[in-house]
Amino acid sequence: MDGTVIATNILLFLALYAEVFLLLAFLESTQGAKANKKIAGKFPSVAIVVPCFNEETTVAGTINSLLALDYPKSKLSIIAVNDGSTDGTSAVLAQFSNDPRITVLTKENGGKHSAMNLALTKTTADYIGCLDADSFVAPDALKTSMQCLLETGATAVTPAILVNKPTRIIEIIQQAEYALSVFIRRAFASANAVFITPGPFSLFKRDVLKKIGGWKHAHGTEDMEIAMRLQQHHFTITNSPRTRVFTTAPKTVRALYKQRVRWTYGFLMNMWDYRNMLGNRSFGALGTIVLPSALISIGTVLYLTSLVVIYMLNRIWSMFIKVDTVGIAMNPALPTLDPFFINTTSAALLAYVLIGIALGLIWTGKRLSDTKLHPAAVPLYMLAYCWIAPFWLGGALIRASFRAQAPWR
Repeated sequence: MDGTVIATNILLFLALYAEVFLLLAFLESTQGAKANKKIAGKFPSVAIVVPCFNEETTVAGTINSLLALDYPKSKLSIIAVNDGSTDGTSAVLAQFSNDPRITVLTKENGGKHSAMNLALTKTTADYIGCLDADSFVAPDALKTSMQCLLETGATAVTPAILVNKPTRIIEIIQQAEYALSVFIRRAFASANAVFITPGPFSLFKRDVLKKIGGWKHAHGTEDMEIAMRLQQHHFTITNSPRTRVFTTAPKTVRALYKQRVRWTYGFLMNMWDYRNMLGNRSFGALGTIVLPSALISIGTVLYLTSLVVIYMLNRIWSMFIKVDTVGIAMNPALPTLDPFFINTTSAALLAYVLIGIALGLIWTGKRLSDTKLHPAAVPLYMLAYCWIAPFWLGGALIRASFRAQAPWR
């Protein structure tokens, strides 16, 4: 057995180990399967911050979805921060200025972290949350998240993020990916290993945020940095899969590439900043399994993709040599399919199991969030992502090597 085969088997086994870990972590937790109990008259005060930079086309819908939340009006406040927008965002926000629940703040452009920190100084609410200005919440979202926080005593809670009204193929593909993410966030929370608190509707205890210093500029991924800092201080982050938040997904491959390069670049740079947590047993499964697996997965995808590309190039070259030597056959034999032949190499068997488990995890995420997927979402995801993901992973790795931050848009 040559070195390539050994390396491939090892990487596939590690991927299988990570999937089984997620599955076991999920099965150990009964919270995701329990019917939630309603909050019995206990409604903490909550401030939801909407940081805005050039969001004139979506921010009105975002704020209206917050105003429609099923939560006591006296306990909910909304802080919209216009972070130096140069489009019509200011005029859109002005339409809400007469609503007593909404405070509109305007500042020079300084990034999302500066907008969140400004809002943090303007509220005394028990909890503070964030909702990106291109996302929309279900009416029961706040009650569901708050009940999860009160039941667990956690410092922060993340939601289930779903694609809002997908119409294009690239959005439909992302539906399956987001369903898988629903399961992964639930499993990570079960293992106390959440390392991202996404911008769409994560909630935090305000006094804890003030204690650790609020948000920081973090390579364009402040949502990851704040979660890592909470974990570093051993605060608990939970997940509420029934809290449904709908986000605007990239509508083109180019936009998806830019977004994922930024996410992956931010992950790599934050891992460098928090490298003391890697392999550190004091951080439990987060330090010993989740973060190392996330890093290894990037290398695994790039390595396996390179093997496939080399194999295909070799096949093309072999065909070229054959044609150049003997010419093109006038009556070439048609390829046949043997229904009794199945590739039973160890690598192939591991790949079959990985695909099967991945399909099960997507289905579970769909059930957890009680959402529907387009019939083509899963097949397209399984066929397409293996070809486009390596491009943004490689792009992010190159940028991280030269510390060249990926653009926001």
